Amino acid sequence: MYYNPYPIFVYPTYYPTLAIVNPPALHQPARYLAMPTNPINTNPFPAVNTNKLKISAKRVKRIMQQIQLLTDKIDGSEQFAHDLMDAAQKSNKSEVERLIISTGITMTFETNYTPDNIRIVFTDIECCKLSLVLSW
Repeated sequence: MYYNPYPIFVYPTYYPTLAIVNPPALHQPARYLAMPTNPINTNPFPAVNTNKLKISAKRVKRIMQQIQLLTDKIDGSEQFAHDLMDAAQKSNKSEVERLIISTGITMTFETNYTPDNIRIVFTDIECCKLSLVLSW
């Protein structure tokens, strides 16, 4: 026979369900907002002004023309491509820069190279940079 250690049987159906008039919300709204609301201007960002963006786009076109000079020289001259790759693989930075300048490039640039590629970052000091990565 089964022994029941509790003298009273408790069944959930014996007790009436408690009706809650205003159930508590699972998520309480924040009392303080992270950014104060401004009824005059609801946009937290400044007004859009595209002048600097247009200037940067024009200057990037000049950088791309400089890159075109370099890539045309590499594509058109087997000897130049060989000399550039050879100097980069030997970590001869001055020779790499001399070869790049010999293509007619007039703007500032930085070169980094690995056994797999050469990275040339062309910089327009006032606005922008453009990276060229050539693999070999």
